[in-house]
Amino acid sequence: MCAVAKEIPPVWTTGWTEELSTGTWRSATPVHEERPSPCKNACPAGGNIPLWIQQVREGQYHSAWLTLVANNPFPAVTGRVCHHPCEVSCNRGEYDGAVTVNALEQFVGDLALKEGWPLPGPENNKDARVAVIGSGPAGLSCAYQLRRRGYRVTVFEAQPEPGGVMRYGIPAYRLPKEIVAGEVNRLLATGIELRTGTVVRGEDLDSLRKEFAALCLATGAPRAKVLPQFNPAGGRVISGLDFLGRVNRNDIPAIGRQVAVIGGGSVAMDVARTARRLGSQVKVLALEDGHNLPAQAQEVQEALEEGVIIRGGVMVREAAEEGGILNLTCDKVVLDPSAPPGVLKPIVIPGVSFQVSADTVILAVGQDPDLDGFPVRQGENRVIEVDHCQATSGAGIFACGDAASTDRFVSAAIGGGKRAVLGIERYLEGRGGNCGGEPVPDEVSFKEINTFYFPVAARVERKAADPVKRLQDFREARVALTEEEARAQAHRCFSCGHCLKCDNCYYYCPDMAVIRETLPEKLYGIQDRYCKGCGLCVEECPRGAIVLKEVRR
Repeated sequence: MCAVAKEIPPVWTTGWTEELSTGTWRSATPVHEERPSPCKNACPAGGNIPLWIQQVREGQYHSAWLTLVANNPFPAVTGRVCHHPCEVSCNRGEYDGAVTVNALEQFVGDLALKEGWPLPGPENNKDARVAVIGSGPAGLSCAYQLRRRGYRVTVFEAQPEPGGVMRYGIPAYRLPKEIVAGEVNRLLATGIELRTGTVVRGEDLDSLRKEFAALCLATGAPRAKVLPQFNPAGGRVISGLDFLGRVNRNDIPAIGRQVAVIGGGSVAMDVARTARRLGSQVKVLALEDGHNLPAQAQEVQEALEEGVIIRGGVMVREAAEEGGILNLTCDKVVLDPSAPPGVLKPIVIPGVSFQVSADTVILAVGQDPDLDGFPVRQGENRVIEVDHCQATSGAGIFACGDAASTDRFVSAAIGGGKRAVLGIERYLEGRGGNCGGEPVPDEVSFKEINTFYFPVAARVERKAADPVKRLQDFREARVALTEEEARAQAHRCFSCGHCLKCDNCYYYCPDMAVIRETLPEKLYGIQDRYCKGCGLCVEECPRGAIVLKEVRR
């Protein structure tokens, strides 16, 4: 008995989507969308990290630098001293190690200084004048962004030279002074007026308001915190800020052979490593245990390599001077886990105490703004209260950086200065509203990255100079990436959420529903009639630049 062949419906024999309106099947449709990467969202300055790294990958170094300085005028500085939260957030970290964004930033920033690339000036000049009080990273960032918009800007600085903490607070082995000078001078060349050696006090603001349309307070946090147990110790106890400032001005204090540094943050590490370069033996005493020091892990590691002794979980109970030596009585402690965020509440471990002797004690336990007499509201943490536009309680007065935040990072200060400009501009133009802009899409997660398209490639760190040699002077402790290393690291970037026109969506679509235009540039679209929302284009996108969105009927 012969089997009877079933008749095949004619529509099936065509094999072409043009004959089928498959779009009527779908419950979701793909959308090509530029999405924020985790690194961009983590960057305190809001840098477009995937874009400038792509430009480095393609050898477009000047374009990469222009992309960088649109948000941060100091890439050679932050490329050395930023705490790089972008790398902590990098999706590649879940694959084979985060991209060394910080080192790439230094590479681009150094190249710009070497080549003498000028910062872009304003397209149009405006009549409004703005005064910025303070020339640290926050104040200069604010002045730069104002100048880019065409405002006439005057910066007031109490010190003889501009730069704030970049010039006076960070040791040369981490941040060479010629790098600071190069980037600051290039910024001032855009047409910013600088008045150094000028102290602005609270009572001066009324007269400044008559001369300037708006003011921005970027005075930093110059007032070092003190500990009561060291009050009787006199000149043998100095602040970390004063110590670093004097060394940076080549006014080297006599600190003796034995130095104790109190604190566990970046300033404490800077102080300890600087004292080692001056020939002292150094012990760091920190409330936090060794695994939870607030200093960056790399700073701690390099300090240990240089012979600094770090004792965590230690509190100095009292200090007494005897025979020209300070004797510190110390207790072992643990930190109370129930303490509020940012508050250190030590709990003494009974019966565990010891002595530390020192010629000099250097306190690096934090710093506060000096805001006496300024007509602005301050919060409980002694910083200026600001809204989302960095506006203070005083009309036309804005604030940024350490004066208005407890985030003691150069990159955070740069971001605060940029954010203040959005508020100042709205104020000068008589506009209100939110300075944050429009809502942005969700950032790209690691699970949205198609790692098939990314071969395993090792993360390359900047090499450290030999510890013995680097202790001989204040040479840079880390060696910059070569061009070859920089390009290799740039190739590791996933470019999360950033379409690189790879055509995967076009070639893998089973319904030929993806439209590809090539002139004047390559663009993609979706033919709704044929797309059935299968999501294959989303799966094959290497970078999470396509998302499925629910169809509302």
